[in-house]
This record gives sequence, structure tokens and C-alpha cells, in this order.
Amino acid sequence: MKTTGVILSGGKSTRMKYNKAFAKIDGKPIIEIIMAKFSNYFDETIIISNQPDLYKQLGVPIYTDIYPSKGPMSGIHSALVNATNDTIFTSACDMPFIDMDLVSYLINKKNNHDIVVPEINGYYQALSALYTKNCITVLENCLINEKLKLIKIYEQLNTLVVKEKNLLKHSKNNLEDVFLNINDEISLTRANKLAGRLLSSQ
Repeated sequence: MKTTGVILSGGKSTRMKYNKAFAKIDGKPIIEIIMAKFSNYFDETIIISNQPDLYKQLGVPIYTDIYPSKGPMSGIHSALVNATNDTIFTSACDMPFIDMDLVSYLINKKNNHDIVVPEINGYYQALSALYTKNCITVLENCLINEKLKLIKIYEQLNTLVVKEKNLLKHSKNNLEDVFLNINDEISLTRANKLAGRLLSSQ
């Protein structure tokens, strides 16, 4: 199934002194680690950011939010509108250990679903999920009406929630590591300690 890989880079990095997409893991910016994984897997990779000039050197299409300043929902909406393919898989720009075997498993679960979202420790991993263009109208309505929690669209569309016990069968690594977000210096230090093992295994 043709799928567009989407890197969502709209966060303000308020807990870091610099853009977290360019925080370095094992000497390499996180966004470049994700880009390498996505470019090897997807036939199209795009970045969603309201600061496009920061990412021009990466050599992939960059799109801004159509409904700016409305959080991750706006980024997913823009990705769906701009993607060439009907299906997208998203990753936040601060997730260096995203497991492509697990991504492949989630994509293959699509069937007739509009959304496939993993659930870890009782929380949806909404920024590491599959969405289809069938979501666009619902997303637009939520954005216009300031209903900005992604659970709002899950309730209105054909959503498959993939539970942790099933995810565990398709990843060689601890799921909390796979879905680790680099939000501050503490998580960055932890990620660098994990990098030797996790990046070599993916």
C-alpha cells in the first residue's frame, strides 16, 4: 500500500533551548535519523512545519499548517491535504527510535479503517499513527470549531486502536523506548544512552 511518511515538526520546543528536531542523538540530528528511516521505507516523505526555512536543506517537500496555531490536529490535517498518497503515517520530529517493523505492522492493519493508532499504557500514540484522506472533512470541522483533541476524530471515524499486547509482538525493543519523545535535556541524555543499542537494531 502506498503511504506517505510525515514528520510533524510544529512543536515550540519550550523545554529545550533550541529546536528539538535538531537535538543530536549519537551525533546526528533527530530529524535526520527519522528522515533516513522514512526515506528507506516510504515512496514519499514530507515535513509539516510553520518554520519551513529550517528544513529546506533536508531535500523533501515542506508544508505549513492550513489552520495555524491549532496544535497537532492542524499538522495532521495539512499532511493529509498535501500528501500524494491516500494514506499517511505520522511521526513527531522528536522520536528517534520509531521502529519501522512496527510501522509496517500498523500500516498492514489498515484494511477499511480510516485511522490506525497504537495505544501504550492506556494512552493513544496519536502522533505515531496512520490516517487516511477520509479524515479530512472531520478534521476541518474540528479545527473550525476549536475541538482540538484528536480523540474527537477517533470517535467520529472508523478507528482501529492497536493494543500494547499486539504491538509487543512486532517490535524487538521496549515500547516505551520506541515511542520516546525528546522533550527536555533529561530525555535527550536518556536517548543518547539508548542510541547504541536501539539505532543499530533498527
